[in-house]
Amino acid sequence: MIDWRHPKDPKLLIFVGVFALVVLIVGAGGYWLHTGLGSAGKLADSADPEDRIRAAAQLASKDSPAARKALRRLSRDSNRYVAIRAVWTIGERRTRASRDLLGEIARDRGAHSAARHEAAAALGKFKDADPGILTELLTVEADAEVRAGAAKGLLRMRNPKTLPELVRALEDPDRRVRLWAITAIHKMIARRFPYDAKLPPDKQRHEIERIKAYLRKAGVL
Repeated sequence: MIDWRHPKDPKLLIFVGVFALVVLIVGAGGYWLHTGLGSAGKLADSADPEDRIRAAAQLASKDSPAARKALRRLSRDSNRYVAIRAVWTIGERRTRASRDLLGEIARDRGAHSAARHEAAAALGKFKDADPGILTELLTVEADAEVRAGAAKGLLRMRNPKTLPELVRALEDPDRRVRLWAITAIHKMIARRFPYDAKLPPDKQRHEIERIKAYLRKAGVL
C-alpha cells in the first residue's frame, strides 16, 4: 500500500513516474491526432526519401492547414523526387489554397528547380490563376527549368493575353522553353508555323518575324 504521507516512498515515486509517462504519451498522441496527418506526419520527418515520398502521396487525402504546411515543407526537400511528389499532391486538389500554394512554390528560389517547374506547370490548370505569375517567371526567371514550367503552365492556361510573352520566349536560349512556347502559341491561334524549337533562334529569325507579323495583324500582339 502506498504511504501518501511520505513523498519519498518508493511506491509513490513509481506511481508518480508512471502517471507522468502516461500523461506525456496521451498528450503526444492527442497532438499527433490533432494535426490530422496520421502516419504521414511521421513519414514526412523520416530520413529516408522513400518515406517522405510516401508521406507526400498520403497527404493527398487530407485537406487541412497542417497537411498543406507539411506539403509546403516537402516541396523544399533537397531530394528532387520528394519535392516533385509534394507539388503533384498539391496540384491534385483544385482549391484556392492549393492554387496559392503552387504560386508560392513556383516563385520560391529556395525550392528545387524541378519542384518550381512542376508548380508553375500545375498552376496553369487552375482557371482562376493569375497568368501574371507565369509570364513574370517566363520573362525574368534565371533558371531555364522554371521558365520551361512557366511556358507549360501558359499552354494549359490558354490565355491569349499571354501571347506577347510567349512570342518573346521563342528566342529563349533554352530549347525546352522554346518548345512549350511555340506549342502554346499553336494551341491558342489554331495555326502552325514551321518554327523548330530545336534550332537556335538566330537560325530561324525569319520564322519568328513571320509569327510576330501574323499576330500583329490578328491584333493580339
